[in-house]
Amino acid sequence: MSQTTLAITAFESRHRYAVDELIFRNFQVHTHLDWHDIDEWLEKRQTPVRLAWQDRKLVGILAASNTLNRTCWIRVAAIQDSAPTQTIMRALWDSLYPELVQQGSERVSMLMTRDWVEQQARALGFEYDEDIITLRRIGESLPTSRFSGVTLRTATLADLDPITQIDHDSFVAPWQMTRDEIQQALRVAALSTVALRDDHIVGYQISTIYRDGAHLARLAVAPQQQGQGIGGTVLSDALRRFFKRGIYSMTVNTQMSNHRSQHVYRHFGFQRNGYDLGVWSKGIV
Repeated sequence: MSQTTLAITAFESRHRYAVDELIFRNFQVHTHLDWHDIDEWLEKRQTPVRLAWQDRKLVGILAASNTLNRTCWIRVAAIQDSAPTQTIMRALWDSLYPELVQQGSERVSMLMTRDWVEQQARALGFEYDEDIITLRRIGESLPTSRFSGVTLRTATLADLDPITQIDHDSFVAPWQMTRDEIQQALRVAALSTVALRDDHIVGYQISTIYRDGAHLARLAVAPQQQGQGIGGTVLSDALRRFFKRGIYSMTVNTQMSNHRSQHVYRHFGFQRNGYDLGVWSKGIV
């Protein structure tokens, strides 16, 4: 494929069917692990998306998430299996890059969900950052939790602002979630709860259900309230609620560098299950 036969365009709603076909029919597909499926995300998107065309046929897509605190994620990357992958990825990236800079991104990260993604990320100048590790627990036994002085209730969309504030205070970029992502998470969660002290939300958790059990998708406590057993109280309550539904297995993901969270999870019997994902990043200014 010569450069003259490759056309790069922005995404438009009329391209939805072509994008669906590309993603459904090819192996070289990467989607970020978050709360939106591709169709829903494209419908609502306010982020850069680039398409690569050869003879009016879609052969590639590259899209980024919203910038938050000067960072973003590669949200979607897909290349037709029979097409020259590196040539298309380079053309898509070269077109996407200026818009990322314009929207304030200084760093872009990417989860390595498949080998082909890592190869292309390396070619574009991305470098290994760290691993996301997965831990799992099975069974009903729970450790004794110290009294944390909080009350718990189910989270609602009315709690969105304080939850978002706690999330942004508790995590650093690129691990923070946007308000829209948290709103979507609350809508689709199997279980979401908040911890309150003096009628103020000081922690929260969001969990989902998958085929083999529950997944703790998010757990955070306001920094000034950490170290008082609130996280353990929230986690213990969530596990008990799942026990009542006959669900005795739970998984959780966390950064390899997040030793505090790993300490809490090990205390509750979580153990690494070997399913790790690399995170690669690239500075773009």
